[in-house]
Parts: sequence; C-alpha cells; structure tokens
Amino acid sequence: MDLDGTLCHDNDALPGAVDFVRTMQQAGKIVGVISNSGSGPLRVQMRLHGMGISVDASHIYTAAAHTADYVLEHFSEARLKRRGRLFNLSTSAVQEMLEGKVDWVSTGGEPCDAVLVAAPTSQYWSVDRQRIALQLARNGASLIGLCADRVFPSARGIEFGSGCITTMLAYAANTTPIFCGKPQPNFFLDFCRHLEVAPHECVLIGDNLEADIAGGDAVGIRGIITLTGVTRRRDLLHIDKTKAPLEVVEDLSALM
Repeated sequence: MDLDGTLCHDNDALPGAVDFVRTMQQAGKIVGVISNSGSGPLRVQMRLHGMGISVDASHIYTAAAHTADYVLEHFSEARLKRRGRLFNLSTSAVQEMLEGKVDWVSTGGEPCDAVLVAAPTSQYWSVDRQRIALQLARNGASLIGLCADRVFPSARGIEFGSGCITTMLAYAANTTPIFCGKPQPNFFLDFCRHLEVAPHECVLIGDNLEADIAGGDAVGIRGIITLTGVTRRRDLLHIDKTKAPLEVVEDLSALM
C-alpha cells in the first residue's frame, strides 16, 4: 500500500484506511507500506501509529531507504577501495542512514562521487546548496534522485517533487540522472525480496497511476487506484487498457 494519498493525507488517516489495514492483517495478509518519502521506515511507522495504523517498520520501504541501499551497493568501500564521497541535497533520514559509511562533501570544489537529490522541501535543500550540487554534477558527480516524482501532495497542496528537481539539475549539468524509489523496478523487486513474496502474489493499492500502478505493473504487480490523492477520474479516460488498474475506488472504505 502506498502511504500519502492512499493511507493518509498529512497526518490524518484517509477514509477506510484504519479498518482496511486491520482487516487485512487479521485475515493473515502481509501489509507492506511503500512511499517516495524522504523519511526512514521508523519515522513512517511512528507517523502511522499516531493515526491508529499499526505496521512494523520492517514492512515499510521508502525512497530514502532505497537510496541508502543503492549508495551502499554502488559506492561501497569494497567497490571503490575507499568510502564513497557524497553531497546531500536531500533529507536528514538519508544522512542518518549513511552516517559513518560515506564521506560527506560540503563544497563544490571537492572530489565527489554522487549528489543525492530530494524535493525542495527537504531538510538539506537550499538555494546555495543547489548551486553546489550543480557544480559537482558538472564536474562529473552522479545525480541520484530519491524518486522520480514530478509532484507530491502536502498540506499546502501540490508540491514540486524530487524527480522535478533532479531532472532540472541534470538538464543544467548535461548529464543523465539515476532514480531510486517508485516507479523504478528495483524498488518494488527489492521490497518483495525483503518481504519474501513474489511480485505476482501482491496487489498494490495507490493513488498515483505513474508511480504506483505503472511501476508495480512493470514487475508483475497488479494495482488498485484510489482517488484520494494525485489521480483524478479524468486521468483514467485515456489510459492504455492493458495497463488499467484492477479496480478504481473513491477511497479504501470501498474495498471493505
């Protein structure tokens, strides 16, 4: 299940969310929560707990966690013969998950392997740090976006997403970015392996046709769309019938 726009909006559970998760768990189903959030799984667990939704942190996977996993795999000491050098234009959760495992770059003139990018609402984002990120990318550092989201919903409305900012920097630096999170196939496959389930054994419930439904479908996970977040009913009018979700519901109470 997707988090924002599906289970909750800001810190309020959406209609049917609490009862649906509880019912699925009582029926013996594994309920996993996925999100392109820049927060770590433990923070998401605490957030859900405050809404009356109980999900173990080991059943939660975020774009921040996936990014940390990607960095530790591709910029490891074993691979580079030294610790990876990174610049953080993303979140404190990414900083915490990688602390002590990489060397952090702070200026545009230092050697740098990769720049980590999130939405402009993130803790490590600022106009000055964005300029440093651009300089590093122009000097050859990889650009890694926490996710490819164009936008995301917040209490203030629709916000610029990580994908939007990463693509802007990549265009300015004349380079090709790398994306973690949804809808990247490895995000879904890595989480399935973690939960010890096969993709075809899963159903993905989300509010975003691009990040959730199309992303899951690409690895064999069928999806259900809920109209409580990004997707509007008119967005479904021209969708490829072979990529259509199993079901379209107003909110999770309709699935009870």
